[in-house]
Amino acid sequence: MRVLAILYCYPPLLVPAAICYLKLVLGLRQKGVDVEILTITPESFSAPGGVVLRDTELARVAPADVVEHRFTSPETSLGVRALKRFDRRRRVVYRWLEPKKREWLWPAARFLRRQDLRRFDVILSCSQPHANHLLGMDLQRRTGLPWVAYFSDPWSDNPYAMFASENAARHNRKLEDRVLASADRVLFTSDEMRKLVLARHPVLEERKTGVLPHAFVPEWYGPETQLAGNGKHVRMLHTGHFYGPRTPAPLFEALARLRARKDLAHELVLTSYGTMPDEHIERARKLGLEQTLRLEATVPYLESLALMRAHDILLLVDAKLSHWSESVFLPSKLVDYLGAGKPVVAITPREGASARVVRETGGTVCDIEDPAGIDRALAAIVTAPAAVERPCATAVQEYALSHVAGRFVGMLDDLIRERCDSR
Repeated sequence: MRVLAILYCYPPLLVPAAICYLKLVLGLRQKGVDVEILTITPESFSAPGGVVLRDTELARVAPADVVEHRFTSPETSLGVRALKRFDRRRRVVYRWLEPKKREWLWPAARFLRRQDLRRFDVILSCSQPHANHLLGMDLQRRTGLPWVAYFSDPWSDNPYAMFASENAARHNRKLEDRVLASADRVLFTSDEMRKLVLARHPVLEERKTGVLPHAFVPEWYGPETQLAGNGKHVRMLHTGHFYGPRTPAPLFEALARLRARKDLAHELVLTSYGTMPDEHIERARKLGLEQTLRLEATVPYLESLALMRAHDILLLVDAKLSHWSESVFLPSKLVDYLGAGKPVVAITPREGASARVVRETGGTVCDIEDPAGIDRALAAIVTAPAAVERPCATAVQEYALSHVAGRFVGMLDDLIRERCDSR
């Protein structure tokens, strides 16, 4: 089987989507599937805040026998930047620049028009960004090949998506419906997201949908180690960025309340690797958390996995719900935590993908809307850290790369067989 994968971002870019796509490609190769990928050059990536993070260490775990087609995305060019600045509200240029990152498809499409694509069996498009699916749809129309659209986040129904105008929002929804109606398979990282999209987009047929969760790679973690320092401390770890509605405020407030009752300086150290707005850093200082909270810069991905193995407790903090009755997001970070085999504590909406996965695998769920529940969980960790439950090894295997890749290849085989039977 040969797959053409439309990815946009891929290592050495150090962004969550690039890591997820690396695992997906690695899993396909481990199952004997040939893969060619379409991606951008790291130099042409326009990152939020203008800081482009790279991780050259990922080259040693990436499959070497994958054909990469890299394109310089116009997103950082003077022309595209001027267009966006000229029409900030997307009143005119939204048809060319929406959905987000659409401009990278221009050089990719020019390249593909010169290629003989009959060597491929399946087209795969992955989002983010959702613009990738437009190229998948175009290739399906031109070649007749079966096409799989894989969603890690909702598109037009994402409550955290900020569309520049009503025109842009309507345009995105119209394109999304075309993608959902045209794709031969539509996959999601959680069943919660699958059900949400089915409910909001009648054009999507349920028979075409499926769930393919994020995966972890057991071989990437290394042996379990101990951090240097005072062994009496409970060492808690958080990785990833806080931004937008994802805020550390519920955690900081709970730590402050616990600190008022106990001298945490000698019992708990929470280290967070990533970034957060200055207002949260200042809030932590005002709450007197300097001795308990350590804020560190982002580290290379494989180093972050080693840190997970070296800490006592791994902490997930999700955003509060704003639109839905449950959270549909399954963070790839949570699946990485499961692979580390350490106890997971999730401060998350009570219902949703994160809470379900943590409960199913044997972690601790704290309702993000229940400050007293968060307080009790942190107090229990400090009082009896050894009693905090580790993930169930059997349940966690559902997210191991070999299992996830096996499921994916089975889906692709079924799709190809179905297409052959229909001819």
